[in-house]
Amino acid sequence: MQFEFDIIKWFQDISNGFTDILAELITILGEQFVIVFVIAFIYFVYNKKLGETLAYSVFISASLNNALKGIFQASRPFELNKEIVPKRPETATGFSFPSGHTQNGASFFTSLGIIINKKKIWITFGIIIFLIALSRVYLGVHFPHDVIAGAALGIGCAFLGSYLYNKYNDTIKHKVLMLGITALIFFPLLFIFYKNDFNSLSKFRDFYTTYALYIGFALAVIIENKYVNFTCNTTLKKRIYRFIIALFLFGIVNLGLKILLPNNSIFIDMFRYFLTSFVPLGIFPLLFKKLNLL
Repeated sequence: MQFEFDIIKWFQDISNGFTDILAELITILGEQFVIVFVIAFIYFVYNKKLGETLAYSVFISASLNNALKGIFQASRPFELNKEIVPKRPETATGFSFPSGHTQNGASFFTSLGIIINKKKIWITFGIIIFLIALSRVYLGVHFPHDVIAGAALGIGCAFLGSYLYNKYNDTIKHKVLMLGITALIFFPLLFIFYKNDFNSLSKFRDFYTTYALYIGFALAVIIENKYVNFTCNTTLKKRIYRFIIALFLFGIVNLGLKILLPNNSIFIDMFRYFLTSFVPLGIFPLLFKKLNLL
């Protein structure tokens, strides 16, 4: 532990304004809005099936990450050592182990690597994953062992998610079964982590919101596949339109409901995150099918 504290302190000793900005820009690559933007583009513009596969891999990785955080309940470096000053602490929600940014980035970029599958892309994405992990240590919000575990788990989830989705994507029945079993695996933790006091429960908030986001995604995929089943074999103009509308809906639902609804209930948070994925991916295709936008 002391060795890891020394590494973080060394980064803070050599830090300056430029490296602080650089680290913050790199860490953003592992955050939800970058990931959502790319997934939405692939899903609505490039290839719907690949978009589903990418989203599923990221979801199982994020769910596993937040489940492990809740189980281990590890403190962050700046919580254990007051000499460490966290930078961009608003991104350091919940517990420390394993690193969420690193695991999200690793699962996302590895999944992209599987899709593109070119040597130069693998090298580039490998460097990005390493830099995201490094940035979390540099910013003082994670220990080295947090990011090492996060990277390993994220890469593993990417290959597992890709394998499962490709294996059980042949029929809607198999897809429902796969999505449902995934939801059931994490379901008991909703009760295990639950606290009556909202302040105590807030440390587990990321698990609850990620689970709700996944349920919205799973139901939306089932509805879209069964009642709409659009393809990307249409004009580029039409594909760009639906991509922009989907992103707009994502932002309106996520940010709009955050302003309108109270922020002191985990159930309201879950409802908002459920709609964040369900509306753009499920309701939007149903409503706009008749307008020939899909």
